[in-house]
Amino acid sequence: MFVCMCMAVTESEIRACMRAGARTVAEVSERSLAGTGCGGCLETVELIVQGGGLGGATSAVCGYSLSSSV
Repeated sequence: MFVCMCMAVTESEIRACMRAGARTVAEVSERSLAGTGCGGCLETVELIVQGGGLGGATSAVCGYSLSSSV
């Protein structure tokens, strides 16, 4: 599941950053680039960093739209 469409970052990639030692949203963003585009996913990145998940979401969670890039 994509968390950050701007930078094409998945929940799995964020969790991999955390397993590699990232402990804050800033550290995850620095390593994965999640949240460095529109920033709309930062709250979700924070939820994941705090031990949560996406709660069964079925689409990207940031404000970026694939159709806006065409």
